Amino acid sequence: MTILGNTHRTAGKLCVAAAFLAISALSQEVSAGEWPFFKESLRPFPTIDLATRQSKGQDAIDRLGLHLPDVAAWYGRTADQLRKELLNDSRMRIDKTGRVLFVEELETPIPTEQVDTATVQQSIQQGSLVSLDQTFYLHSHPGATRTIYLDFNGASIVGTAWNTSSKTLNAAQFDIDDNPVVFSTSELQRIQYIWQRVAEDYAPFDVNVTTEQPSQDVLTRSSVNDQVYGTTVVITKTDGVYSCSCGGIAYVGVFNYSGGSHPPDYYKPAFVFFDKLGGGNEKVVAEAISHEAGHNMGLHHDGTATDAYFAGHGSDPTTGWAPIMGVGYYKPLVQFSRGEYSGANNKEDDFVVAQTFGLPLRLDDFGSDINEATPFMEFNSGGMTSGSMDGVIESMLDSDVFAISAGPGPLNATVIPAMRSPNTDLVLTLRDAAGGVLASTNPLNQLSSALYYSVPSQGTYFLEVKGTGQGDAIMNGYSNYGSVGNFRLSASYTAPVGSRPTAIMTTTLYNGPAPLAVSFDGTGSQDDGRIAFWYWDFGDGNSDVTGTLSAPTHVYSVPGNYVARLTVVDDSGLSASTTHVINVTAPAPQTSVQAIQITLKSNTKGYAWATAVVSVVNQNGTPTRSARVSANWNGIVSKATGGLTKNNGTLTLTSPKTKLSGCFNLTVTGVTAKGYSFNAASDRTAQVCR
Repeated sequence: MTILGNTHRTAGKLCVAAAFLAISALSQEVSAGEWPFFKESLRPFPTIDLATRQSKGQDAIDRLGLHLPDVAAWYGRTADQLRKELLNDSRMRIDKTGRVLFVEELETPIPTEQVDTATVQQSIQQGSLVSLDQTFYLHSHPGATRTIYLDFNGASIVGTAWNTSSKTLNAAQFDIDDNPVVFSTSELQRIQYIWQRVAEDYAPFDVNVTTEQPSQDVLTRSSVNDQVYGTTVVITKTDGVYSCSCGGIAYVGVFNYSGGSHPPDYYKPAFVFFDKLGGGNEKVVAEAISHEAGHNMGLHHDGTATDAYFAGHGSDPTTGWAPIMGVGYYKPLVQFSRGEYSGANNKEDDFVVAQTFGLPLRLDDFGSDINEATPFMEFNSGGMTSGSMDGVIESMLDSDVFAISAGPGPLNATVIPAMRSPNTDLVLTLRDAAGGVLASTNPLNQLSSALYYSVPSQGTYFLEVKGTGQGDAIMNGYSNYGSVGNFRLSASYTAPVGSRPTAIMTTTLYNGPAPLAVSFDGTGSQDDGRIAFWYWDFGDGNSDVTGTLSAPTHVYSVPGNYVARLTVVDDSGLSASTTHVINVTAPAPQTSVQAIQITLKSNTKGYAWATAVVSVVNQNGTPTRSARVSANWNGIVSKATGGLTKNNGTLTLTSPKTKLSGCFNLTVTGVTAKGYSFNAASDRTAQVCR
């Protein structure tokens, strides 16, 4: 697959189409433990040509003929199951090669959302937006080996399953104000809000949700041994991409696809068509992105016997619930699901299936019991101690426990979920030094919790945060299964009597271009006894909470300003913190040779020559136009050559003719482009022999 940056725009019964590459949904009677997961060692998909782009019902059964059992087996189905699904579900289709896809019509269009300027400004004042010039540099989990790239910029796409013959798909960029020239303030704000919602949905996974275009090697899985890969969701219009009235399209189970009969990215990207989703409605577009990305992770629709998509239950404006893989447009709390609601036709365990197709869960960020508790990061002022810490509940079994040293007096603590579109309902518990429960809070129809307690005596106490459910998951509530995501714990209490340690942190660097390796040193911290533990929060979503490293090194891979924090704990349990700001700047823009495609040509007179197409891209993988390429032909011919790249970033170079036998070699010696340097480590040599 090739995706080229593009700012071209085009002009829009609503549907969501999802082409399935993995298991089709099992019947309601199948439990999560019986789900037939698929591994990369699966036998190849049968070689089939049904001579029509799509078929359904009896026509599809007839066309599959003797291939039907093999196709059914690849999807983990019996031939009878697949036959019944095709006859009973008018949405189910078979494409030309025998792959399964679904086209689901929604009953009514999503109403267009109007921009509320006052609300937007209020959100800015509350700090929910970063600087608008950072809109296309957002990262939810930098450093993760998996990536979900949200492409709002438009693209030209060739060489995928979505393309017909050699036709290029021209995906328009995100546009809610009918001005295709620039992104307006409202559009940049909308993009940030959408990103926040999607990032929260995927917070429990070890994946980076980003708006910054990654290099192609970050997204493409080149082989089964390649553990750095991802997918792209292009947010665009249907015109120029897919001829249907669709809200989104995506193949299923292709996140970890590393190639075979097709190139690795053949079944990507996924698409979300904002023009059909309320003209770019913030919540609806975000829910559609998470849904379509979920298909890439192997997830199927959550519905019932009568509805392809379950729209949720419960009417509370905070805790009304729906599944991500159903319809999340109309409920405030939208979570991954395992089909616990009444009439569910899909019992698959979303988290297990996603892991099966290459999306791992995030590692636990904080200890889960009092023996592994993380010291609370705190500051002292006027005899009171206060502070806050951010964390992630990664699974229904996860608890994050924080140790505090408090003196007699009032203790106030609150835990709140993500600001926008939270996924987790939080319960907050205070425990004593032995682990006994002193107080616990979980208010009805609220996702946050506040705890108030009068500490009777000085000592060590523990604040525990975990996800919870509410009500009856079958009828009107939800379990703790999908109650996972980001949280912030804040607390204040009376400072204990005694000498606290002094936290002292030094670093080798305070600023520099990404990737920036910074060595931290906390060995200078002081105490009247001894420093027992060092806890590090590097400020970019990564930390070391083992307590054993007094001088770690951390690499910042993404530009930004990060607040690195050291918390030290002495041998009496008292703690102190200090911070440093690390300024990571953008690296100098670079161009590189992405590929050299070289072919051999000849004529009837016995002469042969080589033609090479050199592709130049920038650090984001975007083609670089007007880049001057210098190169040399050598081998059986010799000649210095070069020229300027075209708009698509390519330059064609032709060697001298020769009757000799041997190899034509082309070596790129340099690339110059205004505002760029050349990445000399990129691929610069190609060869063809006669």
